[in-house]
Amino acid sequence: MMLSWPALAQSAASSQPSDGSAAASVSAPPGTVVPAKNPATDAANASFAQGVSDKMAAQKAEQQAEWQRYHEAVGERQATVAARRETIASIRTTQAEKEAAYDRAMAAWHAQVAACKNGDKQACLAPTPDPAAFR
Repeated sequence: MMLSWPALAQSAASSQPSDGSAAASVSAPPGTVVPAKNPATDAANASFAQGVSDKMAAQKAEQQAEWQRYHEAVGERQATVAARRETIASIRTTQAEKEAAYDRAMAAWHAQVAACKNGDKQACLAPTPDPAAFR
């Protein structure tokens, strides 16, 4: 047994150190891993990369569509708010005109009542002023 021990030590020292990779190359520095060239693996990797790329493109397209729908909804909302504000302004203008006509009719009625109290028979017989006539 003594003779075999130095022989084993000598053969182990003269062999290339193994890094555990089946793809270790004699031309590569010791301790480095050189990837193997396997067409099936390369095709699978390319297919996976294409799938990832396609999925990312689909997600980006969906995100763009989502942003487009969002901006359209914001535009519609702004148009609705603007239309509502115009409607409110129109209602307020109409109401102000009606109130002003009513105030003028009331002023005419108060003048008519005052004239009637002062003895003006025409003012007493005149019809009550109509606010629609003062618009």
